[in-house]
Parts: sequence; structure tokens; C-alpha cells
Amino acid sequence: MLLTEYETTMVVRPDIGGDAVEATLDRVREAVKARGGKLIAINHWGKKRLAYPIKKQSRGTYVHAQYLGASDLVAEVERNLRISDTILRFLTVKVAVDIDPATRDEQAYTRPQYEAEMANEEPTDTVPQEAAVEALPDEVEEELADQSEEEVETEPAAESGEEE
Repeated sequence: MLLTEYETTMVVRPDIGGDAVEATLDRVREAVKARGGKLIAINHWGKKRLAYPIKKQSRGTYVHAQYLGASDLVAEVERNLRISDTILRFLTVKVAVDIDPATRDEQAYTRPQYEAEMANEEPTDTVPQEAAVEALPDEVEEELADQSEEEVETEPAAESGEEE
């Protein structure tokens, strides 16, 4: 049986936790599976600034899903997205028709680490500020020193107000 390939791009509210995002993606997975479709991939594009505010949000987390299925599958996926309060916007596009599901491999899904989860962890690769300054190349240090000396020399002349 030949299926149609679809892509759905979702904009998820940026202020929700990773578990809520994953719950929404689980609904998409279940809808694809229940309608006899095949989920090819789910890719997280990250948090981006929106062109205009949507539901009082100026940023959104973009998630892109690729799947194969019949036309009734799209209606079910979009119904699940429409009733979800975590989704700001979504768009589904038909990519190709008459695709053999055996020719498309499923990509393994790896759950990304969401910002709220990263805030609970301690940073692992931070460099103390003193060490960061010491790590500058000598040329950069000299250039910064020269710039600060030039600024100090030019400021008093401008403040004196003497006319020539």
C-alpha cells in the first residue's frame, strides 16, 4: 500500500517544561500509529523569536515531524494539535505522494534537554572569569590596553573646553 508523505511544523509555547512538550509529541505519535501511518522523524529546531506575537508569546520552540499516512491521518494529527494548549501554531505540508513505506527509514528519536531541565543541573564546563582573561592571546590584551589608554587620553581634552 502506497502512502503520502507529510511534514508538520509546530510552534510550542516556550514557557512550558519538557514533559509537556513530550506529552504533545506523544499525542502526535499515537495519532500516526492509530491511523496506520509511519513516523519518519521528529526534529527539534529549538527556541526562536517569532515574527509577531502569538497568544502573547514573542518566542516559540519549533518542532518538525515527518510521517507517512493517508489523508485522514492529517486530520487526526491536526485535531490533536488544535486541542492542545501547548501549541501556538502548526502547519502541515504534503511532501510527496505514492511513497512505499518500506523505502523510508525511521530515525531514532532522542529527547533533547530542555532549558528548564538544564537550569536544574550545575554547569559542567564553566571557566572562571579570571581564567578566561588569562586565556586571551597577548595581541588581544595589548590591543585592549592600547584602546583603554587612548580613551583616557582623549577624554580630558574634550572636557577642558579650551578654544584654540
